[in-house]
Amino acid sequence: MPVRLGFQIAYRFAQPTPMVAMLDVHDSHAHRLISGPAVWTSPEVALHRYRDRFGNSCRRLLAPAGLLVLRGDALLADNAAAGWRPGPQQPLPEEARMFLQPSRHCEGRPLARHAQLRFADLPSDRVRVRAICAHVARTIEYAPESVDFTRGALRALQEGRGICRDFTHAAIGLCRNVGIPARYCAGYPAATAGMRPEPAFAAWMEAWIDGRWQAFDPRTGAACPDRIPVARRRDAADVATSCTFGMCEPERVEVWAIQESVAPADAGATVEVAALALAS
Repeated sequence: MPVRLGFQIAYRFAQPTPMVAMLDVHDSHAHRLISGPAVWTSPEVALHRYRDRFGNSCRRLLAPAGLLVLRGDALLADNAAAGWRPGPQQPLPEEARMFLQPSRHCEGRPLARHAQLRFADLPSDRVRVRAICAHVARTIEYAPESVDFTRGALRALQEGRGICRDFTHAAIGLCRNVGIPARYCAGYPAATAGMRPEPAFAAWMEAWIDGRWQAFDPRTGAACPDRIPVARRRDAADVATSCTFGMCEPERVEVWAIQESVAPADAGATVEVAALALAS
């Protein structure tokens, strides 16, 4: 079943302000695109596209003073319809070895003893990752009011509360400390049958198991094979879906992934009406 992806994000700026956004569907899912991805703004401003050193697609713009709305839309086929099959096992690429190293929010030494005592003796990497995700899901309580962008993996496990990025940091940190490469993913929430916008992009992780990257959601403690990323990096410090180089006030964020049950043109019209209403 096709999936329609979309977002609308509103910011208010006191003066013209440079901005970088990562909002395009990741290239690894380009084979699924039926239409889009389309990213546009209200009022219209020039969008300059480039790739960062991790291969993620970025758009650079100059936000005008006042209200700026970023909007996006894409329609993707499901993996079966797109003919996707898991690739053969491969050795870990040299450039992926960075995902074994500590990063700003996924500490090394402070988590090493915790990880080694609990997970090092398990029989395989797959079993270790599943056990780590289950442990994180049990240890951390989802608390959307507890947002703290300075919190890392160790604090998340110690405090026992956080948002999806905290679950993901904790699991990545534990995986790396038992020798399993793991990377942070930001993108669309799991697809639903109805219009149910989320207040932000979702976070999950991919771990290198059996010669390929495989996705897991530490918040649920399970695999999540059909998530659609916009960016992959070491941790959330590298994956800001929007970054402004000056003061601004975020006014509204909505992100959705909808299992398509109407004609694509009708669904696109629904998204456009909502975006125009916000911009007015």
